[in-house]
Amino acid sequence: MSRGEPERELPEYVKNRIWLKAYPPGLPAEIEIPEGETIATIARSAKEKYGDMVSTVFYGREFTYNEMDNLIRRFATALHEMGVEKGETFAIYAPNCPQFSIAYFAAHILGAKVTALSPLFVAREVGYQLKDSESKNLVVMDMFYPNVKAVREETELERVFVFNILGQKPQVEEGEDVYDFAEVIQKTEPLPSEELEFEVEQEDVAVLQYTGGTTGLPKAAMLTHRNVLANVYQMKPYNDLIKEKFNLERVIGLSVLPWYHIYGQTVDLISGMAFGAMGIVFPRFDPGEILDAIQKYRPNTFMGVTPMFIALLNHPKIKEVDMSCFVNVNNGATSIPVDVVRQWDETTGVPLVEGYGLSEASPVTHTTSPLLKRKVGSIGTPIPSTLAGIVDPETLEWLPIGEVGELVVCGPQVMKGYWKRPEETEKVFFEAGGYRWLRTGDLARMDEDGYFYIVDRVKDIIKYKGHSVYPREVEEVLYEHPAVLEAAVVGVPDPSIGENIKAYVVLKPEYKGKVSEQELIEWCKERVAAYKYPRIVEFIEEMPKSAAGKILRRILRERARAEAG
Repeated sequence: MSRGEPERELPEYVKNRIWLKAYPPGLPAEIEIPEGETIATIARSAKEKYGDMVSTVFYGREFTYNEMDNLIRRFATALHEMGVEKGETFAIYAPNCPQFSIAYFAAHILGAKVTALSPLFVAREVGYQLKDSESKNLVVMDMFYPNVKAVREETELERVFVFNILGQKPQVEEGEDVYDFAEVIQKTEPLPSEELEFEVEQEDVAVLQYTGGTTGLPKAAMLTHRNVLANVYQMKPYNDLIKEKFNLERVIGLSVLPWYHIYGQTVDLISGMAFGAMGIVFPRFDPGEILDAIQKYRPNTFMGVTPMFIALLNHPKIKEVDMSCFVNVNNGATSIPVDVVRQWDETTGVPLVEGYGLSEASPVTHTTSPLLKRKVGSIGTPIPSTLAGIVDPETLEWLPIGEVGELVVCGPQVMKGYWKRPEETEKVFFEAGGYRWLRTGDLARMDEDGYFYIVDRVKDIIKYKGHSVYPREVEEVLYEHPAVLEAAVVGVPDPSIGENIKAYVVLKPEYKGKVSEQELIEWCKERVAAYKYPRIVEFIEEMPKSAAGKILRRILRERARAEAG
């Protein structure tokens, strides 16, 4: 909507929030965020509420809430004494581990902005994020330190804290403002919480969450303390009702979502603190280790992403593990093929439900959860204090129930804007009905009950001979083939037809060399309209994925175009 244009009225389904009729008793339409609360106060109050309860289990080592609080305060005290100030950017370059948690909450105590880097990054990517975020402080696992050393002169880093994930002495040269993380903590006497209280406002930026988008260099969503805490409090009623429904004493969760993404930070790291959960923490996703942990610890909650569920289903141990301990298994970050849901249900006997979110919304906006009526293929309804609707991606006109258009959302969890990118910020927001709406870039539809269904990314639609082909629809058909482990469909420029349809496929190990590309083409040809089936299939060993586990069609599209010349 251009400036000066009259504001559009909201459709009745948004005004009336028709999804509220699907809410179970006890799930509120609105939530309240306690005044003055921040990510730091969540951590402090966790110690007061849960004390000697186990907070974190990491390779058999248990940390109580009291222990975590002591370690967090020690590191926060050390940072304060070194001169770390409110508003500085604090970077963390590490996998899920206790050191990540300690650094994360300590930085927030001082009012720093936190940005986390993917352990998969190479030096160039590390340099870009550290420079763009203007990071002055960094906590890094020793294994990744060479990447930092290679780019440090290009950055504004003033202090680097290095740790070994198993608690051993990190093998790096200290000096030049390079510190041993564990040693710094051990040598510091922690200040009491009241002396570590800084003037942190809810509207201060808490997290710079980098997101690749579909084109260009990654940009950071500025998420305030209020944004992130809103999402935690939006999740709290679900947590409370699930505990009540299934008679749970506490949440015991598999913490495998990467904490360097806001999905893992909000639903695992911060919500775990807020709800007094016990997290079984893994620095990487290893399906065998996960299945062993399920047998040993009997967790009741698992927040995952599609590739994790596919990997678990295809691991031989899955048939030996009793999964009945789970009451809440939820997929997010990317849509999950219906056939994978069916396989999970049949194999484990535990319903797999779906949610939805994006980096710009801290991230959760929709969920089914075990509390709502389940509709396979749906991301569920908007969560409390969240509005959602469907608009025409070209005109931003509201579309009626049942029609496919761009999903737009509004709520307290939606970001302030993009860091140092005012033009990009302006592109993704528009005003309507007195609200500021975020364009998600995802095509979706809504049914009469207020349940939403993701169809595809707006920019991923393939134009074949004038027809619109939704990659996800073709991928669903490919996933139905017993040989297919993972699939992604992209458009390849072809002047004669607009775009050709190409499928990249990872085969299950036992089918390699036994299934041909043409067989998969014929499989699709029999199951979709003539203009939809892939004309080209290429087998690859591994899919490129984002920090949140999404298959990056953008990378595959670029590869396909390069190969096509």
